[in-house]
Amino acid sequence: MKKILIITAHPSTKGFTHRIAQTFKDAVLSKGHEVEVLDLYRTEYQIPFLNFEEKKDMNNLSPAVLATQDKMTWSTDMVFIHPLWWMGVPAIMKNFFDNVLTPGFAYKYIDGKRHGLLKDKVGHVVITCDGPMYLFKLIFTPFKTIWNIGLLYFCGLRQKTFQVYDKSLFKDEDDRLKFLAKIKKIAEKL
Repeated sequence: MKKILIITAHPSTKGFTHRIAQTFKDAVLSKGHEVEVLDLYRTEYQIPFLNFEEKKDMNNLSPAVLATQDKMTWSTDMVFIHPLWWMGVPAIMKNFFDNVLTPGFAYKYIDGKRHGLLKDKVGHVVITCDGPMYLFKLIFTPFKTIWNIGLLYFCGLRQKTFQVYDKSLFKDEDDRLKFLAKIKKIAEKL
């Protein structure tokens, strides 16, 4: 049985990001897996922006960070669902990475070599954006590299899914339902 942690980063619960998360959740539950959704905007685990004077102060982790790390440790798969804003992840998700993916939890260095500590986990990324895919192909190669190498691989996760829903603002409900059906199939194959 899989343990799925879905992490969303969109302020509106009415947005398509949350429909994607719900579809993923329903599909994995139908297969008998455990699932938890961590909505970075509406959770008791909200984390203030990273702020420290001395590097050693970064070791003073808040209860919210420790609880979130426990959820990540519990999971077998992490699903990150977010809109593309200003050619990147929303600030709240970037802050999540800064605070939660800490040395000693997500990675460590031994003799100058990085070791990802979340190596028994799988990462899935689903992104929505309003622009057309042909425009984003220029930026998605570097953006996908940031996700796959700079985040997932760096921390030891194996990347399995990378889906982009483009022209989100301009598509009709039939098109959204087709994409949700695709997400459902991906989730059911976990």
